[in-house]
Amino acid sequence: MTNPITRITATIRRYIDEHLPTILVTILVLAFLLLYFWSRIFITIKAGEGGVLYKRFDGGTVVETLYGEGFHIVLPWNIMAVYNLRVQTQKHTLNVLTEDGLNVKINMAIRYHPDREMVGVLHKYVGEDYFNTIVLPEIESTVRSYVVKDNLTNIYATLAKKTTFQDAVNEAIGRVARKFITVDEVMVIDIDLPDKIENVIQDKLRQQQLSLAYGYRIQREEQEAERKRVEAEGIRRYNAIIDQSISGNILKWQGIQATAQIATSANSKVIMIGPDKNSLPVILNAEPSPAVQPPPLETQKRTEKSTQRMQTKQATPPLLAQHTLLGVDQNKTPKQDVKSKGNPTVKKPASPAKSERVNDNN
Repeated sequence: MTNPITRITATIRRYIDEHLPTILVTILVLAFLLLYFWSRIFITIKAGEGGVLYKRFDGGTVVETLYGEGFHIVLPWNIMAVYNLRVQTQKHTLNVLTEDGLNVKINMAIRYHPDREMVGVLHKYVGEDYFNTIVLPEIESTVRSYVVKDNLTNIYATLAKKTTFQDAVNEAIGRVARKFITVDEVMVIDIDLPDKIENVIQDKLRQQQLSLAYGYRIQREEQEAERKRVEAEGIRRYNAIIDQSISGNILKWQGIQATAQIATSANSKVIMIGPDKNSLPVILNAEPSPAVQPPPLETQKRTEKSTQRMQTKQATPPLLAQHTLLGVDQNKTPKQDVKSKGNPTVKKPASPAKSERVNDNN
């Protein structure tokens, strides 16, 4: 008797051998379908997100269950919608007309998030594009109603009142999406005006600042005048006290002391005594004389050479020099003429002109 397991194994092998092409085609089709519907079958919900399941053959949207973070397997004919449950910020630019017909461009930032408990209802009745469907139209309508009723001057004041403006926006959104969405804040980032209007406003603000600056200057000058008045009053009182305490004898004594100090200084000076006994001396050239600069080195050398030549000429006897010019030997003594008085006289040499003629004859 054969083993049942062996019999079953043999039957399976025989079936595979007979239907191998069909089995291979079936496996390939299943693999293709698995790869094709991979993103719809295997769902990963990230942090801060929630999933709402739509069952195609079992009642549609499941509003009671919110699928949390993690990995989920869903049948390929069902759809899992993933919502971002975090606080989100969307920037939007709105063009509106003011009461006086001026085109104003308002740049806003809207901060919102969906209600976690009502995500299923939001998906069923609004959809994933709920921001453009509910939030943005209601905010635009509210902002327009605020801007159109006022002129440009009051728009800044209106938008600056954040509490009033925010309450109005929340009330407008609550009329439609009170149970689905929470708008945390609508922030006005910037208001763009036409160039001409903006220049006029800037000029007006500049004039206001200049007016404040001039007021500050006037206040500063008034304070400066008060300071000078107090200072002058103090100087007047000081002079009055000094006038009472200083006499002529004290001034004369101080002048004598100052004159004595100048007179004992090392500088050369001329002191003139006045004719009156009460007058103080007058000191001339009390300032120190300027220092004399030494001559240059070349001038000193020339002066030394000139001095040496002068000394040499003075050391040579005149008579000897004249004999030298006449060609007479210096070792010979000149002839002496004995006169009646007995005093020896030296014969005078010829004049320079005669000496020159003698030399020429020789």
